[in-house]
Amino acid sequence: LAVAAEINGKYYEKIRDENIKRHNGLLLEYVDDILASAGAELGVFDAFAAVCGPGSFTGLRVGVATIKAFALALGKPAVAVDALELIGYGKSGEFIAAIDARNDNYYAAMIKDGETVWEKSVTKTEMLSYNVSVTYQTLPTKGEDIVAIAKKRAEKGLFESNLSPVYLKKCQAERMKDGD
Repeated sequence: LAVAAEINGKYYEKIRDENIKRHNGLLLEYVDDILASAGAELGVFDAFAAVCGPGSFTGLRVGVATIKAFALALGKPAVAVDALELIGYGKSGEFIAAIDARNDNYYAAMIKDGETVWEKSVTKTEMLSYNVSVTYQTLPTKGEDIVAIAKKRAEKGLFESNLSPVYLKKCQAERMKDGD
């Protein structure tokens, strides 16, 4: 869980790097902590951003729904940050950014010179068959990188009219229903 902000040129973050399942209970508390530290209110932001995936189905929905609510309530734009782009942020060359999706599956993106070539759900064998280095998701997430990516997207006017999670595969319940 990461909440990060830049307020009046100063950077703030609150990150919990342990594997928790209480995002919905901690997210607003973290937002309040950052605002209190900055002596600011939610309306001070020019835009809001959420890491939209790929990743945990529930975690993505909680984050996206919260940011979408802030943006709608305050009439501010929203920006989507790609989780795989975040993993590869600041790295050069050609490599795969990967998130463990369990059961020998990974959410992966081939990144070349800062540009995403492809993004999909793959097995570890398929991912390694590309014969390039793999950068796996590590914790804690760098809040500064989230802010930097969001700022770049906002400066380019890349706002989302309907912010929503990005899923590269069906959730477990859908796969079980479909017999996958």
